[in-house]
Amino acid sequence: MKNKTKNDKLDPKFKHFMLQEIYAQPQAAMEAVTHYLSPENQEKAIAGIALDEKHLRELERVVILASGTSRHAGMVGEFMIERLARLPVDVDFASQYCYRDPLAEPNGLAVLLSQSGTTADTLLALYEAKAKGARTIAICNVEDAPLAREADGVLYTHAGKEIAVAATKSFTAQLTALFALGVHLGHTRRTLTTHETREHLDSLMQLPEKIEAALGCGELTHKCAVSMKDATSFLFLGRDISYPIALEGALKLKETSYIHAEGMPTGEMKHGPNAMVDERMPVVMLLTRNAMDAGSNLRWEKSMVLLEQVAARGVHVNAVACMEDAEAVAKHAAMVFAVPSAPALLLPVLEIIPLQLLAYHIAVLRGVNVDKPRNLSKSVTVE
Repeated sequence: MKNKTKNDKLDPKFKHFMLQEIYAQPQAAMEAVTHYLSPENQEKAIAGIALDEKHLRELERVVILASGTSRHAGMVGEFMIERLARLPVDVDFASQYCYRDPLAEPNGLAVLLSQSGTTADTLLALYEAKAKGARTIAICNVEDAPLAREADGVLYTHAGKEIAVAATKSFTAQLTALFALGVHLGHTRRTLTTHETREHLDSLMQLPEKIEAALGCGELTHKCAVSMKDATSFLFLGRDISYPIALEGALKLKETSYIHAEGMPTGEMKHGPNAMVDERMPVVMLLTRNAMDAGSNLRWEKSMVLLEQVAARGVHVNAVACMEDAEAVAKHAAMVFAVPSAPALLLPVLEIIPLQLLAYHIAVLRGVNVDKPRNLSKSVTVE
């Protein structure tokens, strides 16, 4: 896997690398899917993961270790792996894991995420996990990076070179890789039938087209940014697997526009955060669902009740919802960013697209150097 350099140059159609990389996500997803799926054997999710299948069948626990945006991807991966492979999964800050004398065992698997493969605290977490006896898989974007060399197995994200400091296509590529890993583990451990495995792989193959459709909300996110650019604080809400996307949406806004933002589980609003929400604080709610999934429908209904209550207090609520629900959500939300429907475990890949665009447009309108925000670097090589 070569980390393509053709993205080094800014396409004249785009004003910034960040925007170019947001719109490159359908192609990045296609690159990943093409590499993961083996044409010779459609029953496997990943070709050539280079880890012993006997060991994978004997796994008792998975820990995902990462920092920043990669940790948010890992939090989504927790839901994916638990539901596909029926394994308990913990997600930890790589920077915390190194110093708390963690428990690890030979039947454990540590999955380490880093876009660059050179993140200092993630490398230290890898060494700690290996020293404790766990097997390790690196998920990164750069061929032969230190993390990839040191791990027992490696899963490249195939996103191509990313210039902007704020991660966009590398994040969705990590989500794609984690879903593929979850399906691979589920197939290997026989928690997924052959039919279920094929269904999940078909969903993965349809993902690039759905990302392309999600990018259609670009004009609306710009309109929203014009009205929201002077806000001093935002609240992002997501339930279940959407909660990590709320965190990532808040992080994108913070690092690109320097506006304070928080991401919270939707169900926690009445346990304190409700007190600080008023007409001065814009709220972004993630309200997607898979209509064929009973659990997804229940979560959506509960979130819709909260949307109605918050909007009734005069709060400016923007929502991300599936296209078929956009009209119902628009009865209470000021703006609705519509994305295609998808299996519940893949909806996070689509939810983040409008949040990336919103952060980009707000940052540009505020005059921030969106490709190189202050005090940040693309690769954190020192603690």
